[in-house]
Amino acid sequence: MADDLPPSSDYDPLGAPDSRDEPEERFSGPNLPATDEVAQDAATVVRTLLEHIGIRARVDVEKAHDEYYVNIKPQLSKGLLIGRRGTTLRAIQYLTRLIVKRKYPDVAPVMVDVGGYRLRRESFLSKKAEAVARIVLETRREMSLDLLTEKEMELIVEHLKTIPEVRVYSVPAGTKQNVIIAPKG
Repeated sequence: MADDLPPSSDYDPLGAPDSRDEPEERFSGPNLPATDEVAQDAATVVRTLLEHIGIRARVDVEKAHDEYYVNIKPQLSKGLLIGRRGTTLRAIQYLTRLIVKRKYPDVAPVMVDVGGYRLRRESFLSKKAEAVARIVLETRREMSLDLLTEKEMELIVEHLKTIPEVRVYSVPAGTKQNVIIAPKG
């Protein structure tokens, strides 16, 4: 059984991509590490949460476009930090925002990511929505995407504005939304 494991010491049993895979940049333009007090506190909060979870990771903070971007780079177990469809990641982000906002009430939004997962997810959703939109245009029939969060829905709507022949609407399903892509007219 142990002979089936890859020779790399970076093996992750949860199937997360190799930790050497660097995600694309979050922001175009200058991506300078944030060194202000809010960024340091956000990094400290995330490190403390990770310590309580029992995971060692590097935490980088950047600030651009009025947003703090906290990227967690774990050695192993990216899948554990992300959770099913990002649930654990959203929980870490929620707690981080809550703690940072308590100390700095008027702070810019804090976005927490694990190894560029959110960037890859946004890219995947955009490509999938575009492919579904092409199918909708060919067949002239509505199609639905998976259940999405409100933020993911906004991303899809914004991306599909470039295709004027389709319309996007949603049907609420609990805390998520069932996104429908339909032909106009």
